[in-house]
Amino acid sequence: MIPTPRTARFLRAYLRDAAASVRETETFVEVDGERREATLYLPDRPRPAPGWVVLHGLTVPGRHHKAMKRFVRSLAASGAVVLVPDVPAWRNLTLDLDGARRTLAAGARFLAGRPEVRPGGVGAVGFSFGATQALIAAADPALQPDLRAVVAFGAYCDVTRMVRCTFTGEHEWEGEGERIDPDPYGRWILAGNFLTAVPGMEGMGDVQAAAHALALEAGRRGVMAWEAEYDAMKRETRERLSPAGREVWDLLAPPSGTTPADMDAARRLADALGRAMLERFPALDPRPHLGAIQGRVILSHGRADRLIPWTESLRLQSMMPPAARASTTITGLFAHSAHAGWMHPLDRVRETAQFIRLLNDALGAV
Repeated sequence: MIPTPRTARFLRAYLRDAAASVRETETFVEVDGERREATLYLPDRPRPAPGWVVLHGLTVPGRHHKAMKRFVRSLAASGAVVLVPDVPAWRNLTLDLDGARRTLAAGARFLAGRPEVRPGGVGAVGFSFGATQALIAAADPALQPDLRAVVAFGAYCDVTRMVRCTFTGEHEWEGEGERIDPDPYGRWILAGNFLTAVPGMEGMGDVQAAAHALALEAGRRGVMAWEAEYDAMKRETRERLSPAGREVWDLLAPPSGTTPADMDAARRLADALGRAMLERFPALDPRPHLGAIQGRVILSHGRADRLIPWTESLRLQSMMPPAARASTTITGLFAHSAHAGWMHPLDRVRETAQFIRLLNDALGAV
């Protein structure tokens, strides 16, 4: 696969992890009358360029996440103007379900007013939770004239399947079962937002708050949630809980390197949590919206993703309308916001060719 000139510039910047070829400016965008911080990345190229709005995921660093900044700088180095607005609720690991639509609309307006951006609409890039929310926003008729394409990295499709996987590692595609070692960060966030919405767990506010605090601490430290570094915090939290709270806590935060002792109980909690999430917040479900998408959709997922399984991107593509001209790349080069591990050189050649094809499609979509 031969890279286009844009892709070649992207790869050159990405491999060097260099910011010298772009200019970074701190600015603000108006989101429904609220002034939000944002970072604007300008390429070192004078002519009008494609514009992209990038949505970070549910991470404490937000737009300053190291892996995302490397990607964004490379996107700007390819010859694009890139705006990364802040979504404060997402940095607090709480779910502002209308945040993506409002932020993308504000970002598109902002870029439309910049002389460096060529007219005709912009593209959106979303990561993780932000990826799925960007897809939902792309179905909004009010936003479609301004949004030409969505590139979604690590998105989810089916809430209940995604929640089950964060507890058990179980997922499937077309009847073939798969299993991963799940990143506990996902279930900490979900429980930290929705545990008390589960029937019978309305009184588990202390467990919900503890899960949220643990997820925030992992975000602040920047150390993977499966590491032993958090075991002391887990133990100290467990000691403060009631016997019933401890039973739930053992499903959410067992010691590092272990799985919940009662996997059937973990499945029951996961399924109840997924149902409660959809009953209370139907807007979490992208499936009713996917058929209305009109712009180009490019999906990508890491095969080694431990937070949201790669089968979710395949599920998303299967539900896309023809107008989206959707494509999906499942790659071994990265996992969820991180690089994957070692692979055989021949596999790396094949994966690199697929990644170049992905970049050619994505960078050519706007």
